[in-house]
Formats: sequence, structure tokens, C-alpha cells
Amino acid sequence: MATSKSDLKGYTTDFIKSDTDKAVFLGNPLMDDMMTALINLGAETWANRRRVKIIEMLFEKNGKISREMVEAYMPTPEQEKQMQVERDEFIRTAFGHFARGATDIVALSTLNPTSKK
Repeated sequence: MATSKSDLKGYTTDFIKSDTDKAVFLGNPLMDDMMTALINLGAETWANRRRVKIIEMLFEKNGKISREMVEAYMPTPEQEKQMQVERDEFIRTAFGHFARGATDIVALSTLNPTSKK
């Protein structure tokens, strides 16, 4: 059964603004901006994938869909779990390269005199 948007009020909170947009985390503001843009693109891509999946499920079930049906859709716990698995795989595919250890990068660096290439 679909849940109305008014029932979802418990899942939101007010945004608390901080000054982290002025901080430099990667040693270069341009790199921070590029990383922020990349993460935002990933979030938009995942949101669109999830929406398409919902549209496909509704179309299979009903043979037709409307914007209201998509907006009101609440996945079952099993569907939510499957979407989490797919989201985790998307994150590993899109951002897994950033998980390389810093030691791997230093070991291959020409600046490291002990590097064995």
C-alpha cells in the first residue's frame, strides 16, 4: 500500500549550514570542487537509476504509470534491500578507485627512492 508524503515527515530534518564549503580537504580547492562535482553526479545518477527501477516495477505491475504513482511509491523491505545491494555495487564501480591505499600510490611514485618498477 502506498504511503502519502505527509507520512514521511519523520524521515527529514532541517539542513544545518556549516562553513565546510570554505575548507580545503584535498590540498587544492580545485580538487575539492572536482570531487564535489563527481560525488554530486554520482548521487544524481543513482537517484535516476532508482527512479527508473521504480517506474519499471510500477509498469510491470499496473501496465501504466503516472507521476503521482512514482512519487507515492514505497518499496517493500525486500525491494529496498535489493536496491541497497545495487547501490553498493554502483558505488564500488563508480568510486572504488578512490579506495586504493595511499601506500599503493607512494610505492609506485617516482618520488619514492625505494620504488621498484
